[in-house]
Amino acid sequence: MAALSVARCGAAVWIKSRLNLWIAIGLIVANLFTWAQLLLAAKNPHVVDPVMDPEVRELLDYIRSGDHSGETWEVTLTELEAEQTITWYLNKYPQIPFAYPEVNITPDSVSGEGDVLITGLHLHVSGEARVTLKDGLPVVEILDLNLPLPPSIKNAIEEEIGTQLQRAERLPVRFTAAEWGEGVVVVRGVIR
Repeated sequence: MAALSVARCGAAVWIKSRLNLWIAIGLIVANLFTWAQLLLAAKNPHVVDPVMDPEVRELLDYIRSGDHSGETWEVTLTELEAEQTITWYLNKYPQIPFAYPEVNITPDSVSGEGDVLITGLHLHVSGEARVTLKDGLPVVEILDLNLPLPPSIKNAIEEEIGTQLQRAERLPVRFTAAEWGEGVVVVRGVIR
């Protein structure tokens, strides 16, 4: 009877030690599978020159001059000009973990994609939004957000987007119109 009990204990220890091994192997396989999916999803980056759009630069310079009082303004941006201006901004603020923006403007929505940079890894992300104006400020409705991240991080990013949009109230301009076309947007407003 004692021999049987010792044998059972030995078998239980052996199973327990092997169970830990199988759990470790399972975690390693799951981790490798996840990394493989991320690497397969990666694509060649969309590279554009970091150039601030001349109309945007002119408007910002005029606002900084302080020689304004309620003037109207108008900026026209093509998809390429938007991509270049975003790239210029990202180069100016390297702490923003985003690169290689690609913009698609239609009359119904704006979509974009690029890479989020997390500890040296480029994760490809994309999204689509509808932008309208209310009380002179942009209102963004996120239609789609494709992030290969856990839901908690995805939710945090969506909340941060909302926080950044609330800061639009501090802008020295108010928007009076935004006309969205195929590959171009014309935005009009007033300097405060």
